[in-house]
Amino acid sequence: MISAPSGPRVFITGGTGFVGAHLIPLLRPLASHIAVLSSGRRPALESDVEYFEVDIRKADAVRTIMKDLHPDHVYHLAGISTVDESRENLRRTYEVNVTGALNLFEAAMQLPTPPRILNVSSSQVYAASDRPLRENDPIGPENPYAASKAMAELLVVQYRERSVGGVITARPFNHTGPGQPPNFVLPSIAKQFAEIEAGLRPPTLTLGNIDIERDFTDVRDVVRAYWMLLTKGRFDEVYNVCSGSLVSLRDIIELFQQSAGIEVSTTSVAKNLRLKDVPRVCGDPEKLCQETGWHPEIPLKKTVEDLLSYWRRAIM
Repeated sequence: MISAPSGPRVFITGGTGFVGAHLIPLLRPLASHIAVLSSGRRPALESDVEYFEVDIRKADAVRTIMKDLHPDHVYHLAGISTVDESRENLRRTYEVNVTGALNLFEAAMQLPTPPRILNVSSSQVYAASDRPLRENDPIGPENPYAASKAMAELLVVQYRERSVGGVITARPFNHTGPGQPPNFVLPSIAKQFAEIEAGLRPPTLTLGNIDIERDFTDVRDVVRAYWMLLTKGRFDEVYNVCSGSLVSLRDIIELFQQSAGIEVSTTSVAKNLRLKDVPRVCGDPEKLCQETGWHPEIPLKKTVEDLLSYWRRAIM
């Protein structure tokens, strides 16, 4: 079992996904028990993690599991997580991201001793801005995914008067790292570089707009921020999780070229161009840093190297 029997009992929704795969190893030495809810495919079972295959849209099933586990900490990661999928499956996006969140919050807050809940939202809830975004900046979602995340944030209003337990909201900006699927931009670049090295494709990257600038953080820093928010964050507050630094995809491609030791060209294709690509998106992590002591520790160069190593192994 977990090596810290005095630690919190942890429940993670969506824990079999990309972020959950990094969160669970972080929590192992810190938690007394870890349980994971997933609606789909489960990984190879690990003896120190309890898995439940449940559709978060089913309120009764979520309530039953919550009563049985009675967790101290809840990490809510489950949801439709890409813009493209949200547009293709509009109704399912709102059912999972909004109704699913309501089912979880209600089940947790009805326990005799409600847990601390981290609701993982998204920086995409913000209205576009040329300056670093702060938590009190205007909301202006521009796609169904972002709208569903903004709606889920508003659900916590009914729990503000509770004396025990509550919800803390994280708004992560772009984050990446080993294990992220290639429908996200940095793992797509890493996979293409690995394929070029293996002679599986010519030295040309197929991408969208490489001049956009984004605020990237390594997922291993992000999950550390989530842990620190659940232990030190304030209920009913929102926290940006980001590096506070802008970098263009063009410059990231240069980092990949340096790491791989090869030069590539790029070509843009229509399917990779979004209908409305904001030129730059950057967050301000000051609130998170000041209240929890968190700071990003993994440089982008290291993230790029680890992404490339992951995809070299994956295509062998």
